[in-house]
Amino acid sequence: MKTIEITKDAARKYKDGFPLLSTRDFVKKVHEEDGSLIRLVVDKNFIAYAYIAKQRNSDGWILSLDEQQRIDGEFYRKLFTMAQVKRTSFYYDDKTNVFRFFNGTGDGLGGLNVDYFDGFYVFTFENQGLYYHRETIYEAFAIAINDAKGVYEKLQFNVQNEGLKRRYVQGEKAPETLEVSQNEIKFIVHLNDGDFDFNLEEQGLLEAIKNKYALQKIVLSCFSKNGAVSVAAKVGGAFKTVSVDLSTKNVEKTVNNFEVNNIDSTKQEIRAMDIMSYLDYAKKHHILFDLIVVDPPIFVRGKKGSFSLSKDYFELIKASLQDIKDGGTLILTASSASMSMKKFKQIIADAFVDADFHYEVVDTYRANNDFTVNKAFTKNSGFKAVVLDVSKGRK
Repeated sequence: MKTIEITKDAARKYKDGFPLLSTRDFVKKVHEEDGSLIRLVVDKNFIAYAYIAKQRNSDGWILSLDEQQRIDGEFYRKLFTMAQVKRTSFYYDDKTNVFRFFNGTGDGLGGLNVDYFDGFYVFTFENQGLYYHRETIYEAFAIAINDAKGVYEKLQFNVQNEGLKRRYVQGEKAPETLEVSQNEIKFIVHLNDGDFDFNLEEQGLLEAIKNKYALQKIVLSCFSKNGAVSVAAKVGGAFKTVSVDLSTKNVEKTVNNFEVNNIDSTKQEIRAMDIMSYLDYAKKHHILFDLIVVDPPIFVRGKKGSFSLSKDYFELIKASLQDIKDGGTLILTASSASMSMKKFKQIIADAFVDADFHYEVVDTYRANNDFTVNKAFTKNSGFKAVVLDVSKGRK
């Protein structure tokens, strides 16, 4: 393990818990390969262990501030064991069997997330540096969590073979159609087909839609994904739901998720089309909704152009306001660590002023506590949602 001298300012930062490594903190320029374990010092005094991983916004992650800590399988085993202890209540929740088992720096290891699907675990490696240590990590996981049914993995970095980006790793293979439950609502996932994406961060919001906001409402879900919003609304007594998403695959998922909850999908409206085009269609046909949920990705490209959360959300909010009834409810989400709640609320305020609408904030939502966070690194807390009561014609 190479010892690298860092600046005193960097030492204070890392000692305070900041986990993101930057080579700009090195006193001298040093070249280390991805995956290299390094020892950081100031004037020969130990500061931290870290690993090198070149990715978009960092050069690696801090591993430990304890000089006596060996970075080996036992280190990873302890992290997994503590992650399981933190989530004891989730394992015993008879209403939900999908959750975030391990949340990056919040659980002590930047670059790794692990999601739980009814006994199956999906590892998401965000960089190649940590992936070089996967054998040690998987061995440690098997010791810590010895009742895991099976393990899958997802790679968030570029690999030559696309077939390796989402795959089965070890243990049992999941059923071809795996039925899971969130807030007593059933969902279908296909882990063997790389269907790992799920609305884990939105559990609290979806429960609120089901229990508080949907009863007897006509509901529009924009960027409906797997149909979770519409299914939750319908289970919660919605009069009718409209689900709009760019992806035809997501339309199929939505149909399946309605049907597994014994809801006739043919009596709901499910469309694969551009969101802005649908909002314009609804406006031209004077269709007004009691509840609109706008749940966009950070970026998506469609046939009619692309959507960027940072650039286009302002216009999307304004467009959605044209299709909501006076006194209706608008729920807006943002799943971006780079967009703070303060900035998000400012975009909302500016859009309402520009559209000549008035609103009152009813509630806000974040991810549940399975998404543990490092208080010194707020950027790993991405999901946020705001519930608004909307009034027309008043600034």
